[in-house]
Amino acid sequence: MTTSVDWAYLQKELAKPFPAEVILWRAGAQTRDKKRAQALPYAEPRIYEDRLNDVCGGNWSLTFKPWSENRIICELTIYGVTRASTGEENDGFAPGTAAEAQAFKRACSKFGLGRYLYDVPIQWVDFDTEKGRLIETPTLAARFMPQTSIDTTPRLSMDRAEAMRLELEKLGYASMSHPALVESATGRKVSALAQLSEAEALEVWSYAKRSHQKAA
Repeated sequence: MTTSVDWAYLQKELAKPFPAEVILWRAGAQTRDKKRAQALPYAEPRIYEDRLNDVCGGNWSLTFKPWSENRIICELTIYGVTRASTGEENDGFAPGTAAEAQAFKRACSKFGLGRYLYDVPIQWVDFDTEKGRLIETPTLAARFMPQTSIDTTPRLSMDRAEAMRLELEKLGYASMSHPALVESATGRKVSALAQLSEAEALEVWSYAKRSHQKAA
């Protein structure tokens, strides 16, 4: 196991809900008259892959192994840690592919990825027996959707940002070097000085003056 990995942070990022627009629904158990069915949420494997790429970069890999005649084992390795689960073939289209997808997503849930979908309360909706599909599209409760926060921190006015730009240029920092300067001073990436808070601007200015004095 790689000791330098912050697993608490990693699993928190993996466990975040997917965007609501990528969640699909399939029919589960049906009523006796076949007019209503359970709506079960799921996401395509590529959504899981995108999350792994975003959070883990290239530090993950998959291995599939056969297990009995109609089952497959998926081993998911993230930063040297491997967790596995199984998937079964079904009678639908491309049963082998379905088994791989099921095994993959189950293995992902071992790391917390997509696990929240198992906790979504079951909803019963109208079902089209002839077409074999749900007639209604259920909605997800807010707790099963990505949480967004609004940053209300006051930012520099355009006049204040322009004044800071001129002062930095007097110290020898051309405009094109400002993003790198800000990142060195604050650890945050910005594309313009106007995106800084007043506290960050003071931090950048102090850092710039110290660096200028050392270079003098």
